[in-house]
Amino acid sequence: MSDKGWMLSAEAISKARMCITIIQDELGIKLKLSHPDFLGMIKEYVELTESTALRDAYNELAKFAGQPKLKDAPAVIVPIKKDAVIPQQPFPISSQEMVIYRGKSYPKYQEGLEFKGLYRGQAHYA
Repeated sequence: MSDKGWMLSAEAISKARMCITIIQDELGIKLKLSHPDFLGMIKEYVELTESTALRDAYNELAKFAGQPKLKDAPAVIVPIKKDAVIPQQPFPISSQEMVIYRGKSYPKYQEGLEFKGLYRGQAHYA
């Protein structure tokens, strides 16, 4: 357990609340400021989510708490193989590939399927 003297600073508390808000938005977890290992939990969540917003907010808070800053996660670059086939849309949609059905215009192809008419008021593709 670390020293809790940083909790006396209003600015540190606002940084902590920012971390709490980001964690709740991204993970749906409500972290309490009174949690015994508050800073440790935030650090684990940063590593779990790899969120740059949370990492930045934690680093701001770490200044007040005397904790070491977290370094940015290294970017993972996956090279594309020379023989790799990049999938393309089987039927490209352009303005000329429209079907007029009962006075309304519908795309002829959608998600690789062809327009077959209406079913219960919705366009049907098969």
